[in-house]
Amino acid sequence: MRTSLVLSTLAILATSIVSAQEKTVTYATDVAPIFFKNCAMCHRPGEVAPMSLLTYKEARPWAKSIAKAVATKQMPPFSGESENHQWKNDISLTDEEIETIVAWVEQGAKQGNPKDMPDTPEFNNGWKLGEPDHIISLQKVEVPAEGEDLFLKEVINLKLPESKWVKAIEFMPGDRRATHHFQATYTSQGGPTKQAGSIGGILAIWTAGMPPFEFPEGVGRPMGTSNRILVDSHHHPFGEATTDETKIGLYYGEGDIQKEVSTIAATNTGIRIPPGASAHEEYCFNIFDRDMQILAFSPHMHVRGKAMRYDLVLPDGTRETLLDVPKYNYNWQWQYYPTEPIDAPAGSKVEVFGVFDNSAENEFNPDPTKEIRYRGDTFNEMFVGFLEVIPKNETFHIAKSAKERLTELLSAHPAEDSYIVNGFLPFGFYAPKEGKGYMYLVNGINMFTIDVDEIEWKGDDLKITVQMPTQEASATLSTFEGTLEANGKIKGKFNYGLDAAQTLKMPSTAIPVAGD
Repeated sequence: MRTSLVLSTLAILATSIVSAQEKTVTYATDVAPIFFKNCAMCHRPGEVAPMSLLTYKEARPWAKSIAKAVATKQMPPFSGESENHQWKNDISLTDEEIETIVAWVEQGAKQGNPKDMPDTPEFNNGWKLGEPDHIISLQKVEVPAEGEDLFLKEVINLKLPESKWVKAIEFMPGDRRATHHFQATYTSQGGPTKQAGSIGGILAIWTAGMPPFEFPEGVGRPMGTSNRILVDSHHHPFGEATTDETKIGLYYGEGDIQKEVSTIAATNTGIRIPPGASAHEEYCFNIFDRDMQILAFSPHMHVRGKAMRYDLVLPDGTRETLLDVPKYNYNWQWQYYPTEPIDAPAGSKVEVFGVFDNSAENEFNPDPTKEIRYRGDTFNEMFVGFLEVIPKNETFHIAKSAKERLTELLSAHPAEDSYIVNGFLPFGFYAPKEGKGYMYLVNGINMFTIDVDEIEWKGDDLKITVQMPTQEASATLSTFEGTLEANGKIKGKFNYGLDAAQTLKMPSTAIPVAGD
């Protein structure tokens, strides 16, 4: 009896498998709903993708290429995994959806009955969030049919009659076929509270396929009455001359802001990627000095970027992977929104691990024989793990003093080799007689971890060579050099921007942490 029951069950399962394999898969019934939900935001007329997938006639010639792209998970270009978190904006395909598309192609990419087609999605070609409260019109850019990519900067001075807070931000490119990305940073005076003081940071970033920034209810970016906005843009020729006139729409919140959202970063401007390295790893971190909540992640590298991972290490040592991007793609930079804010209590460390491919196997690598440093231009590299964060227990972010913050960061190293340099760019460094050195730079609630290029002790004379960050989101060669005095201080000078048009040279004194 038991044997016949098993045989009967196996027969039913075999029949089910055969039936599934023999099911006719058509564009109208099975494939169009997937394309409309996951692909049409980019694969439609006038958008950045090379072909439209809104109709069978448009999709059919690309059937084999589509099957290969989805089977290898190159498309949709969403590479984001996590141990405990899901993403609001996840457009990746399920295994079942991938199998459906592959089966459609293997069966001859049939159209099916046009009457079975779902309704074609409607897309707002104007402002997706409605008319903005304020529109910033960027300069007109003439993009030639052929030639090198265009990397432009523009400064906008925005005066407001009263302080505001921004609840949403939307970019409207003039020609999405030629626009690669925009990054807008800002500094603001005359904010809504004295605690905010001079506020600013990243205002918004747009890359192909990225939806508008919409912050949670009551959450936004405070703006004062005087605002300076710097926009970096990247345009690329695509075979047809065009003109781009991009606009940025700002949507203001009503009433009092409940939480200030700021973009902070884990960054290491001291990276060095050897020539020919196919999987070179780099590391950086950011430590939260107050209870925070993380609203979003935005990994950023350039054409040699291969993978990035964010780990959260709690004060008790517990570790979890918040976001793993194993297939980073410079052409499709995403912002990852968890379905719920992620708590990061004071003392938590966000560790970021990056992998770079500087080999000849990387088709986007312009020169695999070159050592790559941190620089803002596309054909060098950046290594930034951006985070959108809000304070958990306060309305506005409150920064500790640079001295207090640097002292905390340097506590991870022996105090006798750790020093703090005050000034317009407060930094601290660990300079052992032997072994690897580190530098930390503090700017408000943000911080940088920097691998030191060289530490040279000659008796009591010290020279440190390092790549320090700039206001233009790049790095510049700098040195600190001085002589150790009897009181434990190192008195000397700081040379900022040795490779810049003008080097800033100033007397500086490094104060020992041990004797403070």
